[in-house]
Amino acid sequence: MSAAERKPKPAGPAVVAARLRLFNLRYLRRHPARTALSLGVLTVAAALIVAVLGIYGSVGGSSGRLAGQVAGNADVEVTGRTDEGLSAAAVQRVGEVEGVEAAVPLVRSPVEVDGERMLLFGTDRSAAALDSDLSGVATDAVRDAGHGSGDRAGAVFAGPGVQGAKEGGTVRVASMTGQSHRAPVAATLDGNAAESVNGGAYLVAPLPVAQRLAGLGDRVESVLVVADSGTGTGALRDRIAEDLGPGVFVADPSFRADQADDATAMVRNITLLVAFMALVVAAFLIFNSMNMAAAERRGEIASLRALGSRRRPVMRDFLLESLLLALVGAAVGSALGYAMAGASIDSLPPVITDAVDAEVELAVPVGAVPAAFVAAVAASLAASWLAARRASRVPPVEAMRTADPSADTGDDEQRRSGRLWSLGLGAVLVALAFVTAAAFDDERSFGGGSLLLLGVILLAYALIGPITRAVARLASRLGPSGRIAASAVERAPRRAWATFMTVLLAVAIGVATTGSSQNTVDAASKNVSTLADSDLIVQRAAKDVLPVRPLLPRDTQRQLADTDGVRRVVAGQFTYLNQPGKRALLLGMDGPSNATAYRLASKKARAELLAGRGAVVSGTYAKEKGLSEGDTLTLPTPEGEQHIRVADVVDYVSMDAGLIALSLDRITQWYGLSGASYYEVILKAGADKAAVRDRIEQRTTEQPYPVHVLDGSESVKATESAVKQVGSLALALQWVIAGVAGLALLNTLMLSVVERRRELGILRALGSSRRYVRRVILTEATAVSVLGGIGGLVVGTALHYLSADVMAKALAMDIPFKVAPAAVGLAIGAVLIALAGAIPPARRAGKLNVVQAIGYE
Repeated sequence: MSAAERKPKPAGPAVVAARLRLFNLRYLRRHPARTALSLGVLTVAAALIVAVLGIYGSVGGSSGRLAGQVAGNADVEVTGRTDEGLSAAAVQRVGEVEGVEAAVPLVRSPVEVDGERMLLFGTDRSAAALDSDLSGVATDAVRDAGHGSGDRAGAVFAGPGVQGAKEGGTVRVASMTGQSHRAPVAATLDGNAAESVNGGAYLVAPLPVAQRLAGLGDRVESVLVVADSGTGTGALRDRIAEDLGPGVFVADPSFRADQADDATAMVRNITLLVAFMALVVAAFLIFNSMNMAAAERRGEIASLRALGSRRRPVMRDFLLESLLLALVGAAVGSALGYAMAGASIDSLPPVITDAVDAEVELAVPVGAVPAAFVAAVAASLAASWLAARRASRVPPVEAMRTADPSADTGDDEQRRSGRLWSLGLGAVLVALAFVTAAAFDDERSFGGGSLLLLGVILLAYALIGPITRAVARLASRLGPSGRIAASAVERAPRRAWATFMTVLLAVAIGVATTGSSQNTVDAASKNVSTLADSDLIVQRAAKDVLPVRPLLPRDTQRQLADTDGVRRVVAGQFTYLNQPGKRALLLGMDGPSNATAYRLASKKARAELLAGRGAVVSGTYAKEKGLSEGDTLTLPTPEGEQHIRVADVVDYVSMDAGLIALSLDRITQWYGLSGASYYEVILKAGADKAAVRDRIEQRTTEQPYPVHVLDGSESVKATESAVKQVGSLALALQWVIAGVAGLALLNTLMLSVVERRRELGILRALGSSRRYVRRVILTEATAVSVLGGIGGLVVGTALHYLSADVMAKALAMDIPFKVAPAAVGLAIGAVLIALAGAIPPARRAGKLNVVQAIGYE
């Protein structure tokens, strides 16, 4: 017989399925608690990944979905550089550009309808060329343009989501420019198309009516362009930009979704990194479970090997079992993640939802579920590979005898070589983590945290022996029960190491997340602390969002200045500057201000700013554009490109491309914007702040829209609260990770009780009390958890330092590293949660039947 004939043929799918059913699935059914724990942690980790991607993806996804519903088949969108929009002449020039088939003028403005924020749309008959959902529902409004009379003149059509709007009734529409109008409702729209646009929360009106209600005069906010057949989109975009000059912003109709993604990208990436860490912690639980499964099935493996089964099928069986758990856990977790994301959408902090005008609805990215499946499968297979390899390499004769399920077996020289490689590679990764954080000043620097944790895991694997001896030594010092626990730890080093690492990672992630978050909040609070010197701040925007819109009329400044007790009123205006890549934030002020950009600037820079000769830019914008003090800043405006000197560069918290501070006169002159986002009110010496505030609030009640009057310190606290809200999801995830660590300890010690039933039974037979047996288990848990917690504090502090440095570079501001007391408290809390996982197995150990335990084999 030839060698080829003697070589066994690979098992077919039917044989593999039969082996999986007979050996693996039967084992999983016989151990439901263990199977449920493994599935549970995989489910939670996968759910967190889908939820995080779903929550933050919904912000940009909702904006993108609305863009598609409005733009239809439009190829290009032309809009103003800021909220000033486009003139009628600009709209006409767009339509005259070669290659333009249709140029559709569009009003798309956020308004307040009876106090509720929603969108106002306006267009004309040319909208039919878009073939979009909006053009379909706007047909009636456009048809009625110019034909209304009496009560129907200036009427609007209400989307199905506008509460209280009835045909024949009226609604009060407050624009972002500070104007308010009462508009008759011609009809309420219905149907699937009407409900799909922005969740039904919108008004539609003929173009002239929408322009009046939005306070735009004869301007529009954008023009949607449909290209001629055969005209390339890129070429058309360049041609429009060249013909109309720097005063317009030409982009793909989905550019608002890109802006929303950019505004939340950093927060999403940080939170997603924490979610992936939950999967790493879960992998250690699976590692322990599969090690125990391999030990308990030594007899089965020996029988299979004695009957001629080779190593590869045995290893394959274990990996398939792990793969099955991962697939089921990822499937259940994905569904749970969808539910979690949907439940969280309505509770997103305003500082995030304010980044878009669209109604934020659940829009989980298509890659979220595949990402969860890939991550769960990778983690599960990686955690199971070592157990599968060890199980496949046990000789049949060796497998026949009883042995410690978690004891090391195999070639010592091979293990020593592998650990030396782990030691070297781990040291390289730790060093590379700090190099990465130092070398990059963008989102790539966040990879340093992942490299650090991976390096720590490899270093810890190389140091299994010292870690196990340290745990055993600590346990032995905790009394007689500790010496018994120490012997168990020494016999099962892999189990002790995996549990130690689970607690370490849970504590490290918690310490780093809490510490870096607190450092960022403290830095942001200090950064805007100058606002506290303003006695009062008056604005239309809620206190927990940046007051970009809506605006207050400029005559409000005079009314405030006339209020008894007021010494001075400074107008300030925020607006976004559209530019390639991330949008920038413009800030204008008309006098000495307590705004951060003004107060942190040098005395000379302040004078240049107010005189209109200089600009103060944030560190983020300076880094983005390669600017420094004394350079010339070029800004695109409707008046052409404008050049101004960079008077100073200051720290400023921003999620976009950064801040540009100018005099308010410059912003009005260059961009045509009128009104103010807020007014700083400085009181006369000795004036009663509470009384002045009451007088101002009484005046604001006469306005047809809500106006907020804040104390300066309230504005600082609101900013601090907004920064906390941004990181709240990442902080919540760390407690989930601590819970996973508790489950891991429960699983590990429950397995320990099972494998040591005979030993514990002998202790009981020799006169040990149930309480003493429970103490043995709890002592082992205490030793592992305490040392894991200490290791977690060390690693977490290093990760905290790295994270603070990375955040400082990403935000281009000074974020001092300080150990947060809350981080230490969280570490203690994580250890206590882990210890809580030891209580059920300790109780089970105390209740063992002595006769059955002694006979257990």
